[in-house]
Amino acid sequence: MVFSEADGNLRSETMNQLSREAPQRGRELSELVLRHMTAESNIRLEVTFVLPGKDNRYLRAGLRVGDRKLYVVKDIPLFLSAVRKGEVYSFGKGFDYQPEWMRFQEKDQQVLGAFEKLAEAFEAGRWTPTGTEARLIRLPQSMAEELLDLLRDSPMRVIDAEGNRFSCGGIPEIAVPIRCEVRMTPRGLWLTAYMAENWQSVTDNCAYVLYQGRVIHLQENQRELVRYLGSHQMEGKTVFDYPLQETDQVVGEILPWLKLRTVVEMSEELRKMLVQLPLKSRVYLDRDGSAVTAQVMFQYGSTELNPFGAVRDKIALDRGEKLLLRDAEAEHQVLEILANAGFRVNRDNIRLNGSEAIYDFVGSRLPRLQEISEVYLSREFRKMAPRRPMLSGGMRIDGDRLLLTLKVDGEPTDEILRILEALSRKRKYFRLQNGNFLDLSNLEDWQEPAENLFEAAKRDGAELDRDTLVLRSYRAAYLLGILEARGLSFETDDGVRDIRQRLLGADGPEAPETGLPLRDYQKRGYAWMYMLDRMHMGGVLADDMGLGKTLQVIALLRACRQADRTSLIVAPTSLTYNWLSEINRFAPELSAAVVSGTAAQRAHLFRHVREHSDMDVLITSYPLIRRDLELMEDYSFRFVILDEAQNIKNAGSMAAVAVKKLKADTRLALTGTPMENGVGELWSIFDFVLPGYLPGYHAFLRRYQDGVDSDDLHRRIRPFLTRRLKQDVLTELPDKNETVLTAGMTPEQRNVYQAAMERLRPRVNQLMEEKGLNRSRMEVLSAITELREICCHPSLVLDGYTGESGKMELLAELLPEMIRAGRRILLFSQFTSMLKILHGWLEGQGWKLMYLDGQTPASERVEMTEQFNRGEAQIFLISLRAGGSGLNLTGADVVIHYDPWWNPAAEDQATDRAHRIGQNKKVDVYRLVMGESIEEQVVELGSRKKALFDRLITPGESELSALSEQDIRGLFR
Repeated sequence: MVFSEADGNLRSETMNQLSREAPQRGRELSELVLRHMTAESNIRLEVTFVLPGKDNRYLRAGLRVGDRKLYVVKDIPLFLSAVRKGEVYSFGKGFDYQPEWMRFQEKDQQVLGAFEKLAEAFEAGRWTPTGTEARLIRLPQSMAEELLDLLRDSPMRVIDAEGNRFSCGGIPEIAVPIRCEVRMTPRGLWLTAYMAENWQSVTDNCAYVLYQGRVIHLQENQRELVRYLGSHQMEGKTVFDYPLQETDQVVGEILPWLKLRTVVEMSEELRKMLVQLPLKSRVYLDRDGSAVTAQVMFQYGSTELNPFGAVRDKIALDRGEKLLLRDAEAEHQVLEILANAGFRVNRDNIRLNGSEAIYDFVGSRLPRLQEISEVYLSREFRKMAPRRPMLSGGMRIDGDRLLLTLKVDGEPTDEILRILEALSRKRKYFRLQNGNFLDLSNLEDWQEPAENLFEAAKRDGAELDRDTLVLRSYRAAYLLGILEARGLSFETDDGVRDIRQRLLGADGPEAPETGLPLRDYQKRGYAWMYMLDRMHMGGVLADDMGLGKTLQVIALLRACRQADRTSLIVAPTSLTYNWLSEINRFAPELSAAVVSGTAAQRAHLFRHVREHSDMDVLITSYPLIRRDLELMEDYSFRFVILDEAQNIKNAGSMAAVAVKKLKADTRLALTGTPMENGVGELWSIFDFVLPGYLPGYHAFLRRYQDGVDSDDLHRRIRPFLTRRLKQDVLTELPDKNETVLTAGMTPEQRNVYQAAMERLRPRVNQLMEEKGLNRSRMEVLSAITELREICCHPSLVLDGYTGESGKMELLAELLPEMIRAGRRILLFSQFTSMLKILHGWLEGQGWKLMYLDGQTPASERVEMTEQFNRGEAQIFLISLRAGGSGLNLTGADVVIHYDPWWNPAAEDQATDRAHRIGQNKKVDVYRLVMGESIEEQVVELGSRKKALFDRLITPGESELSALSEQDIRGLFR
């Protein structure tokens, strides 16, 4: 192989460039390796506690951070801010915290989280610690316990009240050694408690104390005693003096209590006075209304003691006076079970309230109590024992109502709604109104059906404490399907089964012949809507674009025509006259009018309809329905039908709110794309056709967002949504060939694009950091749009641009051959400014053109469609949004999408202006994409995001509102 001199110069320049870039690439590779090597923790954190002392009466905490050596954090709030924002924090010459590759242990991150909460409290109080207060932060007691709980197995430092420093390797849970001496005197009992002086409380409640140079977690039963002795200690001891008349109480109650917490040493004289007898404990349980009462008796020999009674007896044995030493540990075990169950002192017994506490006691704590004590149960108490019920029920149809009953162990109950709620919330039990408990722990098969039944009852306003739930009949198919899938015992009548069979595809009431030229699948769609109307239900006709949804609705309007009743069709403005034309063509006997003109003219039309009822169909638009709602919201229409119902996909939009206030016998929605961005849009459409059928909006999103539980959602909507695809029902439709053509930028165009990208990328990143996606959505959309416009033609954003566009050059190669072959072309773009550039250029080529965008009057669209189909133009330039629906342009056999859209379904919808009923030629579809640009990312996002929609209904859209922050950053790579 021979290289020229130019080749040598090129190789030399390339090597020089590689040499210049080598150091930078070396640093980048080092950082990459470091990030992978340091995925695990490689930096230490240590907490220092400074106990209250002479100079400061508050507990304080500091931090030290480092790898080999630990450095003091001199400003904790500033350090926390650096960690939160991922910024470098300098400790001086020796060490810097580098967030890119330094990682804390999980436990250390939790510690930092606790300090972060404290810093947030400072900010809320508008106080910023400085100086020593920033290095050693004052700790509230709750914060101190939280930190010490986290540090049970971690090293720490402690500085005591005298300034002594201790390093601790963890926090053991032990008891402080305490010794008690008890001796008898002529005046009574003398008790001396000895406790070491070398300790200091770390927390006020003595949960944590510093003892012999280390922090310990004090056993819970010792904390009150340690706190009391510590505050009354003198020279290491605390003295208590009890008179003779209290001797029996000290020996019977105080000494047993102390024996559980300390070492008790008794004098010989006292020992001779003591008597020890075996304990026999008895607990009597009874029911008192909705509560449980317990009476506890401790028996020693022939004497019984009530620990909650007011009278405490002395024990007299033989003729001399003796003192009873009670079994403190055994008594404690009995009382501890009752206390932990929630019993509270009530005169001479104890009482337990609350259904959950009682259920827990009866189900789990009572068996343990029976192991260590005799337990006597009253007859009423025994009735409270939870029983496992056998549930069954029934459903029947009463007109347009679904009546539901529930039986517990074969007996009807009027607590249906409460039981369903308990099951749906996965509660372990349900307490009946008579106080008895049902054990629900083994009824998992009932949980999902109960959740749906309870949700339906709430949406339909079912009443509490009724033996029959009244629901809407349209719920029958879905609810019966769930119950049968779980194999649950539910009786149904013929009405329930009939509704289900009709909605899931079996024959309904026979629809009248219409005399219209309906294909077989259109007859089925018309009959389906007719059946829904007869059953007082709504639905969504979601047939693929170009399958004649309009004709099916006209057939329904003819068949259901009633004197003195008017139906309303709501459509995009551009389609209102198309509806009028189709009604006049296929059903001239129906009187129809388009709502238009001034507000006064529209009001006059509605008054006329209200007074004379001589109009079969009114056709209005989504913008006008918002303005005219007051004129019609109290009028009862025969049908309200939404065309292109995706116009109400935003449930909070003015159009959605307006149409849902309209009254009608039957509501229907027509749309080829019932879901574009997400399941929330599907909810909005169903909220129109069947208000209340689906769960509330937020509950619906929590359950079904992002494809979760999509099979269940499909089962819910299936009875009320019919969709047929062209490839399934129009086998005679010619083929559609789709091709993606990638264009390359011209040098001038590339320069403009790269300059814009370098300018916009940091701006978008800054917006994301400072404002987040939600607050910067419009600015981000503007940046994306600018890049997409440059891909179309730089002159859209750069005045005075004189260069070429790679995409227009590609189009210039395609069109001449197509025109010579007699092909007729639909050319779509979402940018009307681009369409105008194309119009001027194509006009200069001498080709016959037509042009349609959002400014084209609706009344002219039908005429333009007929003109193009008659062959009066070779190329029809159309705005994607204005002409992507409602046009029948079968005169075209080529569709070109000049720029890609986020939503493949929207492009398909535009393509179907040509590939539809009436087309007898093969249709070629070309999508032009600019290579190495944001347009490729747009195509990738559209393909990736539509998977969810394919699982449920139809391909979907991924507009900016549905993009994540990660998606946005990917566009600016």
